[in-house]
Amino acid sequence: MKEMRAWFSAWIMNATVLSATGTAATERSEATYPCIGNDIGQTAASAMPNKLSLQKLLSLFVLLGLLTRTIRYYLCFPLWDDESFLCVNFIDRSYEEFLKPLDYHQVAPVLFLWIEHAAVQLLGYSEYSLRLFAFVCSLASMFLFRRVAERLLSGPGMVFAVAIFAVSYPGIRYSAEAKPYGSDMFFSLVMLSLTADWLQRRDARWLWWLTLLMPLAVGVSYPAVFAGGGLSLLVGWTLWRKRGSRNEWLAWIAWNLTLVVSFAFWFWFAGRTQTGAEGGFMGDFWRLHFPPIREPLKLPFWMLWTHASDFLAYPLGGPNWASSVTLLFCLAGLCRMIQLRQFALLGLLAGPQTLHFIAAALQRYPYGGHVKFSQYLAPMICCLIAVGVVHCLEWWARRGHSIQRAFAWDCAILATIGVGVICRDAAIPYKTRSDYRARAFAQAFWFGVQNAEEVICLKSDLDLDFVPEQHQELSWSAHFRCNRAIEVSRARMRPADLTRVTKDRPLRCVLYRDARFELDQGAFDRWLTDMQTHYQLIVHESLPFPRFAKNDTRFVAMEYVDSYKFVPHEGERSPATPAPLAGRRH
Repeated sequence: MKEMRAWFSAWIMNATVLSATGTAATERSEATYPCIGNDIGQTAASAMPNKLSLQKLLSLFVLLGLLTRTIRYYLCFPLWDDESFLCVNFIDRSYEEFLKPLDYHQVAPVLFLWIEHAAVQLLGYSEYSLRLFAFVCSLASMFLFRRVAERLLSGPGMVFAVAIFAVSYPGIRYSAEAKPYGSDMFFSLVMLSLTADWLQRRDARWLWWLTLLMPLAVGVSYPAVFAGGGLSLLVGWTLWRKRGSRNEWLAWIAWNLTLVVSFAFWFWFAGRTQTGAEGGFMGDFWRLHFPPIREPLKLPFWMLWTHASDFLAYPLGGPNWASSVTLLFCLAGLCRMIQLRQFALLGLLAGPQTLHFIAAALQRYPYGGHVKFSQYLAPMICCLIAVGVVHCLEWWARRGHSIQRAFAWDCAILATIGVGVICRDAAIPYKTRSDYRARAFAQAFWFGVQNAEEVICLKSDLDLDFVPEQHQELSWSAHFRCNRAIEVSRARMRPADLTRVTKDRPLRCVLYRDARFELDQGAFDRWLTDMQTHYQLIVHESLPFPRFAKNDTRFVAMEYVDSYKFVPHEGERSPATPAPLAGRRH
């Protein structure tokens, strides 16, 4: 713990130095290349403090963003069910086995799976290792987004964009979650940054960098196709409109060819297997989040409902119209960019979303439904909100109000959101109390019973599956298995050794059951009968665990952990270790 605190303090100091260094570099860059949206917010910018004060404010929000993400990661929330469905696949698969369909109806890019698996192999199976890649991507995104915001916007718009990005709850949450949404955002942001650099400088080298990035980006992130395709359309339109050079056209063509070939390769290599296995399930699961193209009269309301809900949950928001205020700012930003004919900026911020909508219309990827599906669009959405906020500030100023005071209040509100997220995470370091109780049970149970007994998990150690449906469908059996694997790795628990089983050191066999799924009673009875030919059953314990929804008031399901304790028959020795134990550790 002391080492962790020392690392944390040193990291914060380094982040402050890096942020200050970035400020100086940005000021040098702005002296040569004006930002793309330079015409936006000129009235608001003229009423603001000097540029140095804005840069200091920008650095403070970057530091706040780094702090919120680091604290979230450091608090080590228990895995929750959506993480567990994916993380259970990292327990005992090999690299080759990630080319096969994943358990629990999961779909994820194969390079992301390999990176996660490598982290587990190097650092052990734990919440920290499983979330490390998302955390590193989130920190890098915080620094990179500042750079992007300074190239797209100026004055208060730039500050608002960075502030919203820094304190947005989705960005903080997915910085410490073992899912690909944090890396989706990072690679989208890298592409946005390179495209913005090209628009500023018209140097084909940036397009060649995008070409080199495509195989990696598409292999790690499925939505990278939307980001790359949408930004490529903007670049092609700009080249045609402004008569791009021969080298720029060659780089743009290479970029598009690499994007198409990369997508085709990764789909053939791994994606088709996952899609073939889970396409029907995912299609049914996402049905409400595909636009009703065949019923055009319903489309306007669907669009309004979708964008006023999870899709635009930045910095806060959620389902059932909870993001309505954000939607209003986004609409104000769109109107302002169209009014000022800022079509390059509009293409940067809305191009990827357009391809996303087309994919949803073809029922290939959900549009809305949860903020995680639009997480790769977070940089674009935050900039769009910032343009809308600045437009509203200028409208406020035209009516004789102080723009500086409004700017200060907006910054204070955003800072309060960031501090509030930190306080909330520190006070409630879990998604649900059921997640917290499940991990607490695993921490107390597995290592504790091993000191006095030989312990076997029937599913994890022997691959005996008496409730097969619970391991095929979305159930908390994945949660149980992940928590056990974490404790096995953390405590370096050895496999059970049946030769050590005596009357004083019993054998405990553990069966997890989700009561929503039917137990194969016949298969279980046969196993129990066979066990009793070698052992004497002395104790059967059944521990109930009620599962509640997030607010801990609505009952969802009942789980059971059944323990069967055996000792050898009088005068007999315990049989040798069964073969399945030799090759399985978790």
